[in-house]
Formats: sequence, structure tokens, C-alpha cells
Amino acid sequence: MALEHDTIAISGGTIIAHNGDGHRMIEGGVVVVRDDRIVHVGQSWDGQATRTIDARGKLVIPGQVSTHAHVGAHEAQRALVDTGQREFIRSGFLHFLPARRSGQPGVASQQDFRASLRFGFSALLRHGVTTVLAFAPAGPDEGRTMLEVAEESGIRLFWAPIVTGGRYWLEDDGKVTRELDEDEGLASLRRAAQFIERHAGAMGGRLNGVIALDEYYVSTPRLRREAKAVARSLGVPFTMHFLEQHREFFETVSDGGRTPVQCLADEGVLDPSTLLAHCIYVGSHSLVGYPVADDIRILGEHGTAVAHSPVAFSRRGMMLESFDRYRRAGINVALGTDTYPLDMFAEMRTASTACKAADRNHEAAPAGAVFEASNVAGAKALGSPDIGRIAAGAKADIVIMDTENLSFGVNPDPIRALVHLATPGMVDTVIVDGRVVVSAKRLLGVDEQALLEEVRTSSERMWQHYSLYHPSGQTLAERFPAALPQWTE
Repeated sequence: MALEHDTIAISGGTIIAHNGDGHRMIEGGVVVVRDDRIVHVGQSWDGQATRTIDARGKLVIPGQVSTHAHVGAHEAQRALVDTGQREFIRSGFLHFLPARRSGQPGVASQQDFRASLRFGFSALLRHGVTTVLAFAPAGPDEGRTMLEVAEESGIRLFWAPIVTGGRYWLEDDGKVTRELDEDEGLASLRRAAQFIERHAGAMGGRLNGVIALDEYYVSTPRLRREAKAVARSLGVPFTMHFLEQHREFFETVSDGGRTPVQCLADEGVLDPSTLLAHCIYVGSHSLVGYPVADDIRILGEHGTAVAHSPVAFSRRGMMLESFDRYRRAGINVALGTDTYPLDMFAEMRTASTACKAADRNHEAAPAGAVFEASNVAGAKALGSPDIGRIAAGAKADIVIMDTENLSFGVNPDPIRALVHLATPGMVDTVIVDGRVVVSAKRLLGVDEQALLEEVRTSSERMWQHYSLYHPSGQTLAERFPAALPQWTE
């Protein structure tokens, strides 16, 4: 751990530094950290360091910035790959999120909330994510557990309890219905603003506020306008789930003759500090087919940011169309680690390959652009130019990758190799705000095996409880059959 006034020199590796115009490679360079800041980046340095980290044979990159993540162990999500009710049409969360109208306890009622959060933050750090925008409610204790666990982990956090303008209900016949509640949305907006003001500067300055509206589809125009106004008044980003369900698009157009993107433009909520999570089903998408509205152009004209999380959506059989098209229009495309395994390397790889497939172009989503989406694009979306880059004066958020292995291999271009070949197991050292939180591929101060056992106990308790949640009493195994049957004698 870096003590006050410590000076850490990271030397000898391939450093991905930022010169003000973009990322540049320095072979055998040195990065110097003092307290929470980077004070020097270059080919050499002749100062005295309290501690030296030998990075020879390693790749030194900026701490990754996840602009959208549901932090936790994702105990329910893990059952959903390849399975689920067809009537939900690619929407994974509808299988476990809605509360029972009749009052039975929800799927997460048996969750060890603290252990799940500890797992999530630990996974992010072990995977090289140093900053995360978390999407989560306050919980039963007004957010205290979230802040305590985040502070213990050492991560940089953008969060305030989500603003909820309605809810989903699981009915006794198995259908899921939507219910708007503007009054509760406005009340939760006031609570979120008070939370941000009350906790300004918390976590040693690593906590940053954000107004997070849970969903466009479960909100009203007034709530969206007022949420954006509050975000502007507080000087924090505004974010929401947007166009992750294709019925959002069709119902909005059917009701008012305007696309959801056009509605947001009319409501005045689009600008560079608005971050739309997912933003898949725009008018030009092949699963929408509404070419009379140029949604992508509108978003680009406003400089809007999109939090792109391709892994979760590729599992449900869909993709953004496309990473390159959005960027060419002027949209700031950043990456998020929406769901398990909270792995930015998987997100980068999927973002690139999905775009190549969508555009049918092997040159699409080049590694340099995708890499930038994992750091500087996220920093821009969050209004924090001092993160997501290795540069003098920037925050000391740094990841050191062990590239001396058969998976990474020998490559002429380390960034292409990073995007297409890297795995979380290659993360050797993670520094957040000048503090070493991962060293020699181990989280400092965390018993990873004990944490896994806590989450296993929590998960099994939740899975066993599933039949009490499902209207027809199906077990988890019945509702989401395993890929292979059990061995029987």
C-alpha cells in the first residue's frame, strides 16, 4: 500500500501513455506516482523512488473505466445463458427482477447482499477496472452497505441510489406487467440529490455522484426532464437504461409518433453529460426497421454518450449496429461491464468482433478505438478528464498486465493482443488513487476463497428459493435446464 508522500516508480515495461492527443506506446519507459497523482511519464527518470515496481515484460495501461455495471455476484443472471421465456424477447432481467404482485418474496430475498457486493467490487478490481458507474438502489440501509464495501475495496465509484419511476410486477399467471409511478419517481429523485449532496467527497474523494434513472421505459417525460435538470444543477452525469427492450421503441412510436431518441431530444435531455446505457434498438437497427428516423444522427449531433456492454446482449442474441457507425456520427461510445463476469477484456473483444460481424468488415472496430472506449471515452462520459489515461497530472489509476504467457503470446502490437487475447488472469498489479489494491495477481486484504464460499452459500440459498418465487412453483433447474444432464447409475 502506498503511504502518504510515497513515490512509486513503475519502470521497464511497455507503457500506454497519453500525450494530450491520444494514447502512445513507450517501450521500456517509466511512470512515477506520488500520493494520488501521476507526476511523470517518459522514457527515463532520474529521481528517487520510495518503491520501484519492475514492469519488464509487462504492459502498463490506464485503469479501465466501466460506465455501466450492476455490481454483485449476479446469482440469478448466471442461470440465463441459452434459456429463458421466449415471450420476454431477449430481455434477460425480466426473468428474475419483477416483484410478485401477490407478495411472495423475490428471488434476491435470500441474497447475502454484502457478500455479493464484495464479490462484484473484487471482480472489477481483479479484472483491471479502477472506476465504475454502478446501477443499484439504496438497499435497506439507505446505501450504507454500498458505500462501506466500495470504500473497503479501494475502487473509484460513481453512484447514487437509482431513481425509479415505476416497477415491473410478476403476476400469478406468469405474465410481467409494467406500472408507472411518477410521484415515486420524483420522490426518489429528491432522495438521490440529497444523497449526492450529503456524501460529497466521501471515500477519500473517490465517490462521485450521478443521477441514474432506472429506465426510459419505466419513466415519464416530466421525470426525465426533472432528473436531467437536477443532474445539471449538481454538475454530475445523467444516465439511464435506454432501448434495451425492443418494445420500448415500438410502443413509444405507436403512442406518440416519435422515436424514443426523438422524444429525448424534444425533452432537452441529450448532451455530452447524458450517458445512455445500451441504446441498441434505434430506428436503423435491423430488428426495428424504421428508417424514417435517423436516431444515430440525432444522438451524434448532441454529443451524447452510450455505455456499450456487448457481452450481456450477445448472450441474448443481439448486438449494437454498430460501434463504428455510432462513433462516426459523433456519439461518445464507452464500454461498460454490465453483468458477470464484470470483465472489460471480454467487453472489448466482443465489441470488436460484434462490430466486425454487424458491418461485415474485418477492419471495423479497430483495437485502438475499442481500447480507448475502455478508458478515455468513459472518462469523458463521466466528466472526469483526469482518469482513464496515463499522463502527468492524472489520477494514479494504473493496471499492469503480465503478458509473458502462452495465451498472450508474442505479438508485434500489444494493443491488438490486449483487445483480442487478454484475460483477467493476466492482471498483475492494480493501483487506484495511488494505492496498490492488487499485487502479484492477488487482491490485498481480501481472502478470495472465503469470499467465494460466502457467495456460494448465498447463491445456493437463492437458487433453492426460486420455486417459491415462480408462479407455478418450478424449480430453478426446471425453469433453466442445465446444459448437460446429471450422471445416473
